Amino acid sequence: MKHKFNVRRPLSEERPFKNELLELVIKDIGFEGNGIAKFNGNFAVFVPGTVPGDRVEAMVWKVKKNLAEAKLVTLLEPSEHRIEAKCHHFGVCNGCKMQHITYSFQLEVKRNNVINAFTRIGGFEEIDVLPVIGCENHFFYRNKLEFSFSSNRWLTENDISGSIEDKNFALGFHKPGFIDKVIDINECLLQSEISNKILNLTHDFFKSRNISVYSTKTQSGFLRFLIIRQSANTNDLLVNIITSEDNQSLMEQYKNYIISYIDDIKFNFSFIHSISSAKAQVARADKFNVLHGKGYLEDKLGNLHFKISPFAFFQTNTKQCEKLFDIVLKLSDFQKNENVIDLYCGCGAISLYVADKVNSVHGVELSEEAIDSAKENAKLNNISNCSFEAKDVKNYLKELLVDSGFHVKDNTIILDPPRSGIHPKAAEYILQLEPKKIIYVSCNPTTQARDIRLLAEKYTISAIQPVDMFPHTFHIENIARLDLK
Repeated sequence: MKHKFNVRRPLSEERPFKNELLELVIKDIGFEGNGIAKFNGNFAVFVPGTVPGDRVEAMVWKVKKNLAEAKLVTLLEPSEHRIEAKCHHFGVCNGCKMQHITYSFQLEVKRNNVINAFTRIGGFEEIDVLPVIGCENHFFYRNKLEFSFSSNRWLTENDISGSIEDKNFALGFHKPGFIDKVIDINECLLQSEISNKILNLTHDFFKSRNISVYSTKTQSGFLRFLIIRQSANTNDLLVNIITSEDNQSLMEQYKNYIISYIDDIKFNFSFIHSISSAKAQVARADKFNVLHGKGYLEDKLGNLHFKISPFAFFQTNTKQCEKLFDIVLKLSDFQKNENVIDLYCGCGAISLYVADKVNSVHGVELSEEAIDSAKENAKLNNISNCSFEAKDVKNYLKELLVDSGFHVKDNTIILDPPRSGIHPKAAEYILQLEPKKIIYVSCNPTTQARDIRLLAEKYTISAIQPVDMFPHTFHIENIARLDLK
């Protein structure tokens, strides 16, 4: 390893110095999509934008106790897994940190991340993780994108060297680590071409009229968020503009402006104006007005129809979600006499998908809005063996310990919690209830492995199947089947 530094390095020094230029070979890639090299054989150096197999020059900018962070300076020799990223925002936007890596190798990286989570965090030895089920559409797979307005545009190196007229106006994605700065985006390859057209039309409409942008510092300004949702299996398209106050005249002009440019494209188009009085920049609303269309989306998963309200959660990769749910069915091996408890059920998508394979399903979710959607979608699909309840999951499980009317031990629990995983008390109650099997669906293998470590007191892992829902990102959906010992 070659070190370029202007002083003699002590032989005992095991860590690099800040501002030192190192020649490194990237050996691995971490959970956040950053390449990892080893300095002096064992000290980890994280280099964003690199690929295992790359030989690089990197400048160290931060040194911690157990690792260093460095910036890529020169790519000396590219990895066989490296490709040219398609998006011109790559490297600035944080959304697709693995777009410069061949897709087949992305799947290997994600599988290894699952293995590492279960061995290092879960403490499981010789864990058997099946090959990742890939996604057919590597681009344009999202059915929803959320863009933020900002009066504090993040300036790239090209912006700084050039002449930028709109430094005080941006519509795009937040720069990681800077809550008040937004990268001005004119194209995202994760959603459809029509969504990019709407994004740019929106940018031009409000910028040309010098419309103010909401600031959390002053708690004033008009524009807050743009949300574009598009169904994968129907022709529905919904634009939701979130502002801090009402302005009917301006919204009518904006709506007509958008419609005039997409009128030749045959969509079931809905336009929503949402108003938020929240002080923080969160894409929610106190109320919304439907200014055009039916005001919601309809989509399909398998043979099921779903009605999706403007702010309702729905899996963002619809096509791959069908594969995910099919794997849940396959791993579950449900019997017709089984009863299922679907915890963290959201809008009830998994509950409804498995309903015809079992005797009954009961979904539990804290959000009353989500439960209302679940009940509505059950009626929409004429499914009568599903019931739903708005309640905190750990409280629901605690009550089940007292209620002898439902014999959990003879049945199945499905877990599909948020990224933070399940509450430790929930795990404790599940261990006492002893369902015969658990299907744990997670978008975060790290917290999933932590939770399953708690459940391993009484359960064995029968199968682990990762499913890639988000190509070019480091995220991976993972399904684990647990059986009572």
